[in-house]
Amino acid sequence: MKIIATHVSSDFDSFAGMVAAKKLYPDAKIILPGSINQNVRKFISIYEDELPQSFEPADIDIFAVKKIIIIDTSIASRLGDLKSIAEKKGTEIIIYDHHCKSPYDILNADKIIKDTGATTSILVSILKKQDIIINSFEATLFALGIYEDTGSFSYPNTRPLDFEACSFLLKMGASLSVVAKFLNPPMDQIQHKLLEKLISASKKININEKKIILSSTETEKFTEGLSIITRKLGQIEDVDIVFCWVKMKDKTYLVARSDDPSVDVSGIIKVLGGGGHAQAASAVLKDAGIKDIENRLIASLYKNIKKPMVARDIMSYPIRTVSEDASIEKVNDFLKKYGHTGIPIVDSSNGIVGIITRKDVDRALKHGLSHAPVKGFKSRGLVTTGPNTTVEEIQRMMIENGIGRIPVVVRGEAVGIVTRKDILRYLHGKIKTGAGKSAAGTNQEKFYPSPEVVKERLMFYLPESIFSVLKKASFTAKKLKVKVYLVGGLVRDLLLGMPNLDVDIVVEGDGIALAEKLAHESGARVESYQKFKTAVIIFENYRHIDIASSRIEHYKEPAALPDIEPGSITQDLARRDFSINTLAISLNEDDFGRIIDFFGGRKDLGEKKIRVLHKLSFVEDPTRILRAVRFEQRLGFKMDMQTEKLAILSIKMNILKGLNGIRIRDELVSIL
Repeated sequence: MKIIATHVSSDFDSFAGMVAAKKLYPDAKIILPGSINQNVRKFISIYEDELPQSFEPADIDIFAVKKIIIIDTSIASRLGDLKSIAEKKGTEIIIYDHHCKSPYDILNADKIIKDTGATTSILVSILKKQDIIINSFEATLFALGIYEDTGSFSYPNTRPLDFEACSFLLKMGASLSVVAKFLNPPMDQIQHKLLEKLISASKKININEKKIILSSTETEKFTEGLSIITRKLGQIEDVDIVFCWVKMKDKTYLVARSDDPSVDVSGIIKVLGGGGHAQAASAVLKDAGIKDIENRLIASLYKNIKKPMVARDIMSYPIRTVSEDASIEKVNDFLKKYGHTGIPIVDSSNGIVGIITRKDVDRALKHGLSHAPVKGFKSRGLVTTGPNTTVEEIQRMMIENGIGRIPVVVRGEAVGIVTRKDILRYLHGKIKTGAGKSAAGTNQEKFYPSPEVVKERLMFYLPESIFSVLKKASFTAKKLKVKVYLVGGLVRDLLLGMPNLDVDIVVEGDGIALAEKLAHESGARVESYQKFKTAVIIFENYRHIDIASSRIEHYKEPAALPDIEPGSITQDLARRDFSINTLAISLNEDDFGRIIDFFGGRKDLGEKKIRVLHKLSFVEDPTRILRAVRFEQRLGFKMDMQTEKLAILSIKMNILKGLNGIRIRDELVSIL
């Protein structure tokens, strides 16, 4: 006997996935779980005649089952009464799922797991590929599953495959009016009463700047739709993260919802045996007290909700300023040199008194005021912030005040500045991190590993002696009060699963001082270069580690060697050749192993793409054209369309003629 099964508390995605699987395995029986989402149950009661026949677990002989097709879960314990079949020796198991890998996953199974917003999308893509006919009713049901699990394509886990699947389903006659009807059902009187009890019992807590609602109660009878009620509670209280648990008879049902991409509720409720998605998860508990659940939940929240990023984490520094007596012409030259769109103005005591933007300078020049002092054009009502202000608060300040840059001030002295670009870089990295919770074996898992996994990979690929130096660098950096990062090709190749012993470290601060201290502690010698603020630690076995102070570069003319100035890690990474080489790994004690990705490097690794960071990249350094070809051939990557066009344009402009023979020779040696 063959059966198709899914997890308890089945939703539209899992139910639709079972019906889709039935089309792939016509001789298999659909077995409904013991508990089903209220909306799904209503759908079945209305459209029962249109659906394939289904059975209850009690209707089948468990020992007669030779093959089980599991939909939307890889965890045996979530199958309820069918758990024993998945654990029985000799049972053939096939799994279709889109959830992230967990230590509780079934091991002896054929798995079709993809990084999608809904499991139904995976099955629909297979049906489409095999030219299996889908009628309009089936298309509607499958669309319901996809719309539900992607939050109508608004959840961060939504992928192109979800859109493609729904586009196909609409062509097959899916009814969006039916989808809307079942995804937004009205609450009945019993559910309203339960919502009122949960509102009265709710408590708001704040963990690392995240507002969270916890609420619990008891009812004598089982009440369906707790997921709808939980979502409604969050909307009423205007809070993105909500946990509700209700004891009904002998079981306690817990539902978690998150509209915050950085908070994965499925990971939080794992301590209670629950599961689901980053935005929606649930658990069913027996013999668990209301207060015990709350205590375990709060402990998990503190463990899983990380401290928010603050101004000091993303600000640009060292901060550049201009004197209030400087001329508009001088400020114009300054902005051109550094590519800034605005700059703070300081008075004689070096206190910030305003900001002037590129637009202000252009207007002054237009009116023939190039020699006028800049103080006459500074912004009024200066807005500043402190180093511990959260990024979310800084965004709010920018929006409310209509400004694009906010100086970070400590005891009257500007220590940095947060610009729109810094915010966008942070948001870009944050979205990628949020997306990292995904299916096993996907690009997300490979290129978005946790700090613990990064540490394990470093230990695997690097000799023990080199890894121990990285740990010493972490300790030494803390003593010197500087930040230290692993950068370059090693980080890229670590994510690709390729060995690389070319160890480059960047220090936010004095790199030479850290190199000398580290060499002394490791019994190695050091060679330093004060002009470039770099050093090389050389060990007895001739292995070496390059250490540099973080910096920015300016090119006076095409193909010229750059002028160097101190900068932050963000600015240091921004000067790299291609996005795949802008990745860094924090070696700092508080977040050792965290990957820093401001420029979409991991996404380009996954797509096997070589991409420059700006349009003048090849003009500033034409050797990057040769490097792009080398990476294409070595890694099996391809320049994206824009990068290839820029390379060809630079060649046509004869930019390469500015290079000397030594630089070309070095690139050819690397290629060979």
